[in-house]
Amino acid sequence: MTRVRRPALSFGIGAAVGTAGGLIGLGGAEFRLPALVGVLRFSAREAVAVNLVASFVVLAAAFPFRAAAAPLAEIVPHLPAVLGMLAGAMSAAWIGAGWLRRAPDRLLGRLILILLVALGLILIAQGLFVAEPTRLVGEGLGPTLLVAAACGVVIGLVSSLLGVAGGELIIPAFLLLFGVDVKVAGSLSILVGMPTIAVGLLRHFGPGSVLRDGGVWRGTILPLCAGSVAGAILGALALGLVPSRALKVGLGIILIWSAWGVFCHLPQGAGTTGPPGASQRRGGPPRGGP
Repeated sequence: MTRVRRPALSFGIGAAVGTAGGLIGLGGAEFRLPALVGVLRFSAREAVAVNLVASFVVLAAAFPFRAAAAPLAEIVPHLPAVLGMLAGAMSAAWIGAGWLRRAPDRLLGRLILILLVALGLILIAQGLFVAEPTRLVGEGLGPTLLVAAACGVVIGLVSSLLGVAGGELIIPAFLLLFGVDVKVAGSLSILVGMPTIAVGLLRHFGPGSVLRDGGVWRGTILPLCAGSVAGAILGALALGLVPSRALKVGLGIILIWSAWGVFCHLPQGAGTTGPPGASQRRGGPPRGGP
């Protein structure tokens, strides 16, 4: 699979995905992943690593705005849940990213397809049903830490395997399990998401990683991140122009359709194993080439 290195195309994909994500209050990483594989021609393994970088940049850019929307005084009472979720998420992200580097490509593609379809169904459900803050977990410190850590394990695995921040899972968890207001839950989601992504990224900078390729940074990652940030800001500013519930249903359907179209038709050669980027070195141009 020969990668497409067109900075303008990468910027455009980032901007389109970021705008959609900004409109529904997410980073849009789940929509970037099919585009990275289907349009920019990265392998599934490489696409996850690139997606992690873009997800981290989008969260870092969004954090100052979220901090203004949710003051520190509203966040502090929920720190036990945040710390418990972080403990589970960061541990799972470290393990998941290590597994990702060793998994057969075909198995990885199928797993990504399953997870993206699941996230699409979650988006549709969020669009059809309005979730009100409800605390289902006891008020004690012990239950809070245990339940939050268990949620974090799932979030960390999804983050490391898809390169996403996991806001689709983090925000409902805070809403439905810990009774957190939706605006505060969005800020807490960033507090959980950024360290989780950072842990996953540490495992993706090893020898042979696509993230060590300067040409990929210049041709794809930097313009993709710039477009993602610009699109997320634009989407946030346009919030309210499109009904959020209808948008989530529509984007959920698009996510399932695009994921199915991309990850059900990966090349047969994707079933081989080997170090990251091996398929590109065997069949594509040298790294850093046009």
